[in-house]
Amino acid sequence: MFDKTLSKLNHLAVHVVGNKTKEEELLLSKAESGIDTPTQNIVWYYLNSAFKNPEYYRFNHPSGLEFNNVYQICRQLFQAPDSFLGASQKLAQMLYEVSDHPQVKSGELLVLYFERLRHLQFDGPAIALFKSEQKQPFLFTEEEEDVIELYSYQGINPSKVDKAALIFAQDEDDGFQVLSVDNVNKGEEAKFWFEQFLRLQVRSSEYVKTAEIIKITKNFIDQDLKEEKELERSETLEFYGRTKEYFEVNEQYEPDAFSKQVFEEESVADRFKEYIKARDLNELGLDSQFEVSQEAVKKKERVFKSVLKLDKNFHVYIHGDRSKIEKGVDENGRKYYKIFYEEEH
Repeated sequence: MFDKTLSKLNHLAVHVVGNKTKEEELLLSKAESGIDTPTQNIVWYYLNSAFKNPEYYRFNHPSGLEFNNVYQICRQLFQAPDSFLGASQKLAQMLYEVSDHPQVKSGELLVLYFERLRHLQFDGPAIALFKSEQKQPFLFTEEEEDVIELYSYQGINPSKVDKAALIFAQDEDDGFQVLSVDNVNKGEEAKFWFEQFLRLQVRSSEYVKTAEIIKITKNFIDQDLKEEKELERSETLEFYGRTKEYFEVNEQYEPDAFSKQVFEEESVADRFKEYIKARDLNELGLDSQFEVSQEAVKKKERVFKSVLKLDKNFHVYIHGDRSKIEKGVDENGRKYYKIFYEEEH
């Protein structure tokens, strides 16, 4: 995903950001960190571990971009890279100010500046932010006078990125192109990183649209349809199977064709289209045609699980055509499924 060959890392600084409400400290480094070859190798490993999925965001603020402080600092840093240390300290100070949720943990903030970073369609300056909250135990040995001692310490595991953001010097007037992840907190706890610190808004891309349509479809099946009548598990799995089949076969998402293929009944298909419009909160244009992202389909594959689990004895995989499976109860009160087929493989 990242091309190390022609990329160049120029600056690196590390600051310690505590939880303000717990009266933990903010420790600002007074100098940049050295960048030797082992450090660069770990940085590349960190980058590739963090940003595996192309979910792009932009800096945003309800009153205008000029009020987004992280955006402004990044903008100034791209214009004057020599101001790196002071800019990194400002970013750490800003993160500290919003670290006021009880669940926010203290940790190191790594700020990096790339004179050039090659990533997919991007090739140019970039700023990376990593916050490490979860320490991992490490062992090391030390030899002295034929005696080998074993020691342990707590450190940062480069294969487990907690929080990260990567800002590319592209589309400045539109809030830059930004990648961001929070692998520790979900829901309300994650808002301080995305909404309070960075103030990000999701971009309308094929990946984001595909992932969002899959999520909304599952919610419609699991929540809206079940409010009207209780669905048999086999019915739910059939809807999942049709959804999966559509995205596996089609390169373009077409709202009418998708809703009719998955739900068949015209009234349900129409209800689903209205459901999408009401839940397109990021205004991605989910009621319009767009190219299907196979990366997103693969990422959301678990949504399509079509396994009917019967006690601990049987797992039945249902891929479609509910007319070939019947559910019943025998004279002894035992539940059963009757399955019809034409060929055995």
